[in-house]
Amino acid sequence: MRIPDVAESMSARPESIDGCGTFFEYSFRYGGKTQNDGLSTADTENRIAAEFSIDELIRLNVPESEREICATKDFFFYGSGWQSWGFGGEIEPGKYLKKYIPLIPQWKQYITFPGKAPASVFGKKSSSKKLLRGQFIIYLRWENTYLVLASTGTCTELENGSVPPVQFYVDRDSRQIAVSVYSDGKRWTGGELISQICVFSASSYFGLRNGIRNLFGDSSSARFDYLNFLSSDTNEIKSAGWESWYNHYADIDEKSIMRDLDELGKGDNIISVEYSRKERPVVFQVDDGWEKALGDWDANLDRFPSGMEKLSDAISKKGYIPGLWLAPFIVDLRSDFAKKHPDWILRGENGSPIPAGMNPLWGKFKISNPCSFYCLDLSRDDVLEHLDDLMEKIINRWGFRYIKLDFMFAGMIHGRFSNGGAAFIWYERAIKKLTKRWVNVRGDRVAYLGCGVPLEASYKTFPLSRIGPDTKEAWDVKSMSRIRFSARTGAKPNLQSTLGHAFWDQGIFINDPDVIFMRFNNITLDDEEKELIALVNKLFASQIMYSDSPSDAGSAEADFTSHILSLYSVFEGEEFGLVNCSSETYLIFSRSGKYCGMINLSEKPFTKYMDEILAQTFAATRRKPGSDNLILKPVVDRCVVAGDLYTARKHTISIFEIQSEKGE
Repeated sequence: MRIPDVAESMSARPESIDGCGTFFEYSFRYGGKTQNDGLSTADTENRIAAEFSIDELIRLNVPESEREICATKDFFFYGSGWQSWGFGGEIEPGKYLKKYIPLIPQWKQYITFPGKAPASVFGKKSSSKKLLRGQFIIYLRWENTYLVLASTGTCTELENGSVPPVQFYVDRDSRQIAVSVYSDGKRWTGGELISQICVFSASSYFGLRNGIRNLFGDSSSARFDYLNFLSSDTNEIKSAGWESWYNHYADIDEKSIMRDLDELGKGDNIISVEYSRKERPVVFQVDDGWEKALGDWDANLDRFPSGMEKLSDAISKKGYIPGLWLAPFIVDLRSDFAKKHPDWILRGENGSPIPAGMNPLWGKFKISNPCSFYCLDLSRDDVLEHLDDLMEKIINRWGFRYIKLDFMFAGMIHGRFSNGGAAFIWYERAIKKLTKRWVNVRGDRVAYLGCGVPLEASYKTFPLSRIGPDTKEAWDVKSMSRIRFSARTGAKPNLQSTLGHAFWDQGIFINDPDVIFMRFNNITLDDEEKELIALVNKLFASQIMYSDSPSDAGSAEADFTSHILSLYSVFEGEEFGLVNCSSETYLIFSRSGKYCGMINLSEKPFTKYMDEILAQTFAATRRKPGSDNLILKPVVDRCVVAGDLYTARKHTISIFEIQSEKGE
């Protein structure tokens, strides 16, 4: 559909991908007025770049045999948040994602696409509850038919840099899709690429995954090469390690970290048994709590009197890859850094610093924007020099080789940049500066874990990334759930995004789902919930991180660890997929067609007939049953079975091996 000041072109891509229809690529270029310097006036809000008719896309992309249901029925909608803590998953036909109740206004930065939204979309306010929103990649699904729209401008090598991130607006009523871009502050040249959208259909979950890997590459692509030193797998990139956060949180010191370091390789914990003893690579990461202050990235000598270089050396001598957390783009205004460089803080049009979020540990307790932290002005060259010096110290002086870069979304907040321009341009420049050291001065490989990253703007630079909000040693945080904060901590919201982003894994990112829990103290998760987390992280993502205190592990943890590892062994080499039955319930299956099962994240029982489970498995894997008399042999059995009726208990995973009655 024609948009003023935008020139559109469309072409079919030549690929033939298993399980996918034709790939159509749409390019949208600036076709408006320019000034004497050859540039347009600066965009003052998110620019609408394109509009699509859903029914026209169905006609062009979906095989004829599947069109009728797509044309006559409402759809499941998949939309991912703009940064890795946002919701990533499906919403049922007729439903919409519930809006956040902004009791803590600063948290809107986490979940709201940045910049100034367009005033209206399809005659509705852009803030309307009746518009579905998703960023980077969305799809509409009817049973096993997927209509996918992916922003692929970042896949294109451009002379003048990258393209802005995309937000899709989907109107169920008019069956239309609008594409907006976060171009606030951008000045365009004539013919410059604003956005590129690739549209394709898939006839199964694995077709969807194949299509995404066709567009963005897979883990054999060159951009993943530097992660191979972390991998414990020869076919894909699979990594593992220990981190300090989800037991100690910020209450760490040299004594506690050294105790965990000494004990990690001794007991029967999952890292020791499955990785260290098998001489597989292991990361040992020190999380938040080591630093003097947010922005003062030196050791807090009251807690770490020996300093960070000796700590890194101690980790290396134990045979682990030393890892360190930092949040380089954000700052506490109470820090010495902020007091020394107040002009380095990003400010709004009124001259006041722009809050990037709220954390009780960071920022002043005051009436206006309490406990806020702030972000740096990434347009400044001196800020980039500071970031470069910081990474030189951490990597080449201190010796850390696995760098967790957190709260990265702050670098995309729009403000009054010292050098003007658009946030996405300055963000790209800054992350390239941060991550330029893929090998340290000693010739050892270095890896970066992105966390809280703007997904579209970061996947090329952060091939290893968190793909959901923080997990927790509790199922959910009710107070955050009541205000509908989708980026909240908790096992449930974390699992939803891990499952929702599973088709990205080994393609867009090496997906880090956050940690698993084996412990029995300082935790409210029960054994079935811990089992669910451990299996989802193994079967639907690519990094196993453990945060329990190995010195506290007893016989109960050893037994539970043995149980989990026995299941890991059973499913080794199997690739799993899923289909939502609701936003909280799933049918799962292996690509081989050998296994099927159910996941229930809801508070109610989830019931399916055996024929429904089998039909979905064979439809998704496009395999025919070898026998008419099939049974489901329990491997992980958390269901109540009554005849052919299978009821999954709340917060559980069940997996069955499909066999004939003769056991074939």
